[in-house]
Amino acid sequence: MIEILEMPVETLFLFIHDLLDRGGALIDRLLPLWPDRFARMFWAFIFLEVPRYLLTDFYVLFQVLLRRERRPLDAELTDFPLVSVILPALNEEQTIAYTIRSLLHQDYPNLEIIVVDDGSTDQTPEICQNFANQGLIRFFRLQTRQGKSAALNHGLKAARGEFIVFMDTDSTLDRHAIRNLIPYFADERIGAVSGTLRVRNPHVNLLTKLQTIEYLISIMVGRYFRGAMGILSIVPGAFGAFRRDLLARIGGHEPGPGNDSDLTIRTRKLRKQVAFAPTAICLTNVPHNLRRLIKQRMRWNRNIIRNRLRKHKDTYNIFLAHFSLSNLVSFVDTIFFAVFLSLVWLVYFIDIILHYPNWYTKILLINYFLHLSAKLLQFLIALIISERKGEYISLVFYLPLFELYRMLFLKLIRIAALLQELFFRWSYRDPFAPEKVRNQIEVY
Repeated sequence: MIEILEMPVETLFLFIHDLLDRGGALIDRLLPLWPDRFARMFWAFIFLEVPRYLLTDFYVLFQVLLRRERRPLDAELTDFPLVSVILPALNEEQTIAYTIRSLLHQDYPNLEIIVVDDGSTDQTPEICQNFANQGLIRFFRLQTRQGKSAALNHGLKAARGEFIVFMDTDSTLDRHAIRNLIPYFADERIGAVSGTLRVRNPHVNLLTKLQTIEYLISIMVGRYFRGAMGILSIVPGAFGAFRRDLLARIGGHEPGPGNDSDLTIRTRKLRKQVAFAPTAICLTNVPHNLRRLIKQRMRWNRNIIRNRLRKHKDTYNIFLAHFSLSNLVSFVDTIFFAVFLSLVWLVYFIDIILHYPNWYTKILLINYFLHLSAKLLQFLIALIISERKGEYISLVFYLPLFELYRMLFLKLIRIAALLQELFFRWSYRDPFAPEKVRNQIEVY
């Protein structure tokens, strides 16, 4: 997989051409087997992948084309309540100025920018203090590192806004992002709103291009669907908004990794809904090397077990007063997507090898082409939905590699992370929080 990710771009088209030729010949040989043996050979794709991905994507497309999405019109925003944006910073001298400037250029007229430095050892404090001296931001500095959650909570205590926006300091916003985020709160049932994440550094190398496709197909469309269904269970730490009075009730962020999903789950437990704002665009940097990407995804996947199977396992208890069917469906959807499907593919792989020892290589290759066809449809749907079609259309040529990246690389990382957390509770060793904070975290 590493060799593929480092493949020179000039050989990419020859690789795709050869792959399509081989796949077409195999499909011609297997089509006469339809439907009985075909369904037996490809049961995982037909009965699990198609309903979970393609049908939901077509539903999102249907909603967009008929303009039946729940997004409020910008024209409805006649009042501009104070919004506090909180940025936790730790050694962000390369990006913090860009992030602050993107906030200063927002067209939302009533904005408070708060930066909390979590014990940086580079020039981050000096850069932020310069903005503060000009009266452009409010700046607070923690002398020693206390963790991201502590920095966010420090900013929350100082915030004066009716609504609180949490952001990462390696992200920037489109000019209308906050203006497109706040109108959702006109609905009193909405407790939090998730922005839309896009990749800010897509053209660094092949790895960032593949992540750009992933953010477009899997993350954006997936959250659009979950938001429409009322089962969205994560407001990303990179860009999302909460009601301040709600945060006061739930106590802000708790320490440890996965604090964004944990905060969202606690919001939902108070019977507040979580909305998705497709036009509130945040550009975020993605890892540009394998080591950082693996570290990030291992942390993300471990948090699924930590938060949804352990810490908030009471969500599955129908006898509790705060039980909610939508919360249960949200959890089951995440577990199905992240845990069940990943493990099923291991079962499927073993099944094919045992029952089709002479065919398994051909069957697995056909599986690849079935998934590639599905991803092409998903990519086209995502382009129709996207407001930046011109920026993404050229990525279609990377779909063959993206499917290998998704089916092999990401699935193996996910399985490894899930097993780590299930058997060893690896998230409690994550250096995402300083050791003194990790030692105080309650173990679930």
